Amino acid sequence: MGTFEPGARVRLRSGGKIMVVTHGETTAPLTDTLLVLCEYRAKNRLVQGFYSARDLILAPREALPANQG
Repeated sequence: MGTFEPGARVRLRSGGKIMVVTHGETTAPLTDTLLVLCEYRAKNRLVQGFYSARDLILAPREALPANQG
């Protein structure tokens, strides 16, 4: 299990959307947890959520569709 830097592209091990790891200034109380704040675009809105680091893997950079950047 690794750590994910802000800006890294990740996806769930089971598949799914490609997300970007964000740095949340509001997540300071969660520094001792294994949760990672990620975001992606869906239907013209920004979706953010916390995911377990053990359930994420790095995604290839070229796999991001043009409408998600």
